Amino acid sequence: MLVDLTIVYVTFGIISPFLSSYQSSTLHPGSMEGNLVILTFMFITIIVLLTCNLYMATEFIYLSDLIKKTIPGFFLTLFFMETFFLFSNTFFLSNAHLILCLTFTFTTIFVFRCIVFYCLPYNREKILILGITSQASEIIKECLNKKIVGFEVMGFATSITSQVGQSIQDIPVLDTMDKLESILSKHTIDTIVVTLRNRRGKLPVHELLQCKFKNIRILEGTQFYETAQRKLLIDDFFKPSWFIFENGFYRTSLHLAFKRIQGLIISFSLLIFLSPILFITAVMIKIESSGPVFYFQERVGRNGKKFKLIKFRSMTVTAEKESGPIFALKHDTRITRIGHFIRKIRLDEIPQFINIFKGDMDLVGPRPERGVFVKELEKKLPYYHLRHAVRPGLTGWAQVNYPYGENFEDSKEKLNYDLYYVKHLSWHLDLHILLMTIREVLFGKGR
Repeated sequence: MLVDLTIVYVTFGIISPFLSSYQSSTLHPGSMEGNLVILTFMFITIIVLLTCNLYMATEFIYLSDLIKKTIPGFFLTLFFMETFFLFSNTFFLSNAHLILCLTFTFTTIFVFRCIVFYCLPYNREKILILGITSQASEIIKECLNKKIVGFEVMGFATSITSQVGQSIQDIPVLDTMDKLESILSKHTIDTIVVTLRNRRGKLPVHELLQCKFKNIRILEGTQFYETAQRKLLIDDFFKPSWFIFENGFYRTSLHLAFKRIQGLIISFSLLIFLSPILFITAVMIKIESSGPVFYFQERVGRNGKKFKLIKFRSMTVTAEKESGPIFALKHDTRITRIGHFIRKIRLDEIPQFINIFKGDMDLVGPRPERGVFVKELEKKLPYYHLRHAVRPGLTGWAQVNYPYGENFEDSKEKLNYDLYYVKHLSWHLDLHILLMTIREVLFGKGR
């Protein structure tokens, strides 16, 4: 907080005089009135930072979390400062210079938090995992693979005495659960993650209650995994009742209407704007191989409704006759030379803006799958049908986080991402997905 106050004072007390001449000769940083205005700015900024939870390191496992909090903080501070000027009849800075100063202030605040939250190891959230289970192993594996820097797993607490002193995936087993107080006295712990499957008679309820009143967070393994990995963990621990009682999976009519209007405007505009590219792509496909330019395929949409998906043809005309319905492969021999190119930069997907305009799809959502695969996947994955609660999308959370799916295991993993999206459906998640998709297109990270 002291650093933030210093940043605000330096910006408005030292830097701002070089940006503008004050409209009141008595209103400058060296005057009583000037210092009162700067103190007001400092107070407003700190209140906004507290409101946006920008002092909670545990809220920012990913850089995108910090961005989502900082941007609203900027506009909220701007609103309060403009309101202050309006009611005090004080024009300390022009609007342009105020925005410039606030941009510098919040950029500096953002960079400072990046250093503190992500670069300094002592500021990471310290995690203790209760139970050595398959869920615990999955949490460790995913954390190590993604190298998330927002937290650090300190060790395990087990119910089996013989496991104490061992290491599981290079993470030490510190002690048994009944010695939780001893573990906390020797190690700094911010959060305890409970991964026990059978808790009756094993869960140290009294000790965990004491931890909770010492401001140590207690989380279930599924909840922690979702927060850290940005996907659901549907495993043997998972209970259907979780979907009923868990927060999320709520979509307002206003939000759905906004998505529909957004889809109409953007799809129509891009179809007009990209029409020259559409024409050139169609000509290239026709020159390389005989057959139709477009490929129509039945897909499953919202609430199981089927529709015809439109794509540029990127495979040979006889692709389906040769192999039958199969998952597309990473190195698929059925793909033409032009097909490889248009898939890499996702040009083959552009005709789907027609589907978006018609209302079959949205810009963002779970990718629509073929009916033959949906039937098979719904038999093997009990919650697969829940991804059809929203319109399918041109791009989705699974597409920007997971490589191209080739088999059942890939579909199972992508379902975890799709259900996370359905649960957390929001405009800022949609924006995040669109920005990640643009990055993939620009750098050729398609299929």
